[in-house]
Amino acid sequence: MKRKSILAALTLLVLQGVTMLKAQQLNPVGICYVEVNNNNMLNVGSYTLQNTNRQLFDVAIIFAANINYDVSKNRAYISSNNNVTKVLNDVNTYVRPLQQKGIKVLLDILGNHQGAGISNFPTREAARDFALQIAHTVYTYGLDGVDLDDEYAGYGNNGTGQPNSSSFVMLLQELKLAMPDKLITFYYLGPATSRQSYNGDMAGNYIDYSWNAYYGTYSAPSVPPLPNAKLSAAATWIKNSNPQSTSVATLSTLATNTINDGYGVFMWYDLNGVDNASYLSTGSNILYNENTQLTGSLYSWSQGTACDPPLGLEAANLTGTSATLKWTSNSSVTYNIDYKPASSTTWTNASSNYSGNSIVINGLTANTQYDWRIQTNCSATLTSTYLFAPRFNSGNGCAMPSGLKSESFLGTTTKVSWDAVASASSYNLQYKTAAATTWTDVPNISTNSYTLPGLTENTNYVWKVQAVCSAATTSAYSAETPFNSGFAPVQSPGARSLSFNGSSHYLNAGQFNLSGNALSFEGWVKVNAFKTGFPYISSVMGIEVGDSNSAILRFGDGNLANNKLQFILSFGSAQVKLNAATGLNTNTWYHIAATYDGASMKLYINGNLDASVAATGNFTANGILYLARNYDNSRTLNGFLDEFRVWKRALTATEILANNCNVAPNAAGLEANWKMNEGSGNGALDATANTHFATLINMSATNWKTDIACAAALSTQDLASAKENVNQVYPNPVKKGNNIHFKINDSSAGEIVLYDRTGKLVMNQKIDKKDMIISTQKLAAGTYVYTINSKDNTVKSSGKLIVE
Repeated sequence: MKRKSILAALTLLVLQGVTMLKAQQLNPVGICYVEVNNNNMLNVGSYTLQNTNRQLFDVAIIFAANINYDVSKNRAYISSNNNVTKVLNDVNTYVRPLQQKGIKVLLDILGNHQGAGISNFPTREAARDFALQIAHTVYTYGLDGVDLDDEYAGYGNNGTGQPNSSSFVMLLQELKLAMPDKLITFYYLGPATSRQSYNGDMAGNYIDYSWNAYYGTYSAPSVPPLPNAKLSAAATWIKNSNPQSTSVATLSTLATNTINDGYGVFMWYDLNGVDNASYLSTGSNILYNENTQLTGSLYSWSQGTACDPPLGLEAANLTGTSATLKWTSNSSVTYNIDYKPASSTTWTNASSNYSGNSIVINGLTANTQYDWRIQTNCSATLTSTYLFAPRFNSGNGCAMPSGLKSESFLGTTTKVSWDAVASASSYNLQYKTAAATTWTDVPNISTNSYTLPGLTENTNYVWKVQAVCSAATTSAYSAETPFNSGFAPVQSPGARSLSFNGSSHYLNAGQFNLSGNALSFEGWVKVNAFKTGFPYISSVMGIEVGDSNSAILRFGDGNLANNKLQFILSFGSAQVKLNAATGLNTNTWYHIAATYDGASMKLYINGNLDASVAATGNFTANGILYLARNYDNSRTLNGFLDEFRVWKRALTATEILANNCNVAPNAAGLEANWKMNEGSGNGALDATANTHFATLINMSATNWKTDIACAAALSTQDLASAKENVNQVYPNPVKKGNNIHFKINDSSAGEIVLYDRTGKLVMNQKIDKKDMIISTQKLAAGTYVYTINSKDNTVKSSGKLIVE
């Protein structure tokens, strides 16, 4: 069988010593993890055995890079935080000295709550793509392999699938093919532990070492056919102030059992920057009959600076000899772009310090596989790590469609379109749900757009398209492009809010990337009851992936009163928390806003500045945005939300006060606007064109309430309840360009307000005479709702106005 022949060849490589550790390695092999968010990798090389002067640790593991998910491309990718970036971008300082001492250096990769992990690659192509990313990373930075960790994936988030039986083994098969001379190790934890067999092949055929993941315990991983010589039953958290770290007595027991049971690996976790020689000697005396001594320097650690590579990577316009490389750009940074044939080990630079979101590369060989990579230049001295793009084929002269776009999400239909290919006579399209394995084919499309029919509401789909240039020549299919079908439009019954029970109700608004140097959260909240149990948190909205990736607005904290607002942003690996000065009451509507402008974070209550703190630089917030929930269901909101918005800019105090109930859906910087007036259905729709649908979780029609903060567009029922014929409006209908006359018969009337059919405020006019004249020059043709309000904002009369 082909797979067995490959395995035999790889086994021969191992026997020849290609992937073996140094000949003088310890027995048991010493494995050491370093949390680079806090500690310096170089400390691994500072400990030797007293008599033989051998290094105590054979393998050092950089902990940890992440598996993130690029929703725009339906793709898992390797993400390095500020500290991993610092290590990889300066391997000459932090990695090479260890390797010169004979220590192998691996990169640990684990999930990041975004739905992507080693256990849910849906296809071999997806597994191969991630394996190539790992291999490119290992070879680019001169590492000795990878450590796979199936934690924190958040399987199912962002519309990803749950763990499946094939993913882990497929990834390992592709990894060993991509980097046969490198180590692959397995931190024995998570769904992958029970998904080690696929089509008769075993995960252990590709793994070099595996170890127990529960510190202070003794339990051997089961990774057949790995023998005891390749396993660590012991898991030791190097003693520090953390109560979970392993005591001296337990360490002694773990080391003794390892020797007695013949296990050939011993795993140490969280080496820090203090002198641990005495503690380490407790283990080394039993394992190797030698004390450990500190023979090198102890190194401190300073935090790296965040700099992220761009997402949305794709290759388009493949002509056989040229290709357009594309990404989602940021105007404030530049990029370095390289490419190479897949069979080559040498990268060719396409451009350095390049501004823009695409570049054309020429001189390609037709029908040839190519790789490309990109990194961000955040400053003259700071770059991101490389992000490696999906491998592409240069094509045969029939260009692959590019510029794929999805729009008009109406629940059961979605319009898709792409840039026309000059030489194409027609197009073939395929689509499916993200979880499905079978595509629906739509052949022979004569235009460069198509409306997909018969979709399921609020479901994640992917689609792709190819050009047909002649009967014998077609392009490759484009990369799979994801979309959510959205919600079917509903007729709003009038102004509404959403209520939440404080235990299981919340909104999932999907993936947001808010990272940058400007942000605003705002909306109306009414709390029924604040949390009475530690940590006293009631969530309002935000992203919370971890201390290094968050933007949160909530009530309470462990050391903050449960009725005070808190605004949190992540800068580097730490959070900055701004606490409100004012405590809020229950059963009262408040307009709350949180802003960051690159210089300070601010909290506003009812338009008034309540608290601020100085903060500078770029924050990181890239993940699922929830409303009424963050972290887990114990922190959900018990109360109401109405008119919530996300802005990618800092609102001014004037803007917050003036537009707290209505704002134009195309307002500058407005990223999402949930008016919450639907009154039925399974989602709160986004009034902007960005389609950030917020799905109701564990909620029903009973959660829509007429208890509201803002009087928005009036429904037919609302109009019927208002006083009629108190005032007169004519002509109605009115021809566009002509004047409308409002004859005011009520002396208490103070304002005319006009809304369009979506509930957006179009205009308001103070009443200063009995015959008010309003021009329709700036009004679009259509139906409007008007209200004539008293000076205390009570609706005196209302009606429908038609502009023809």
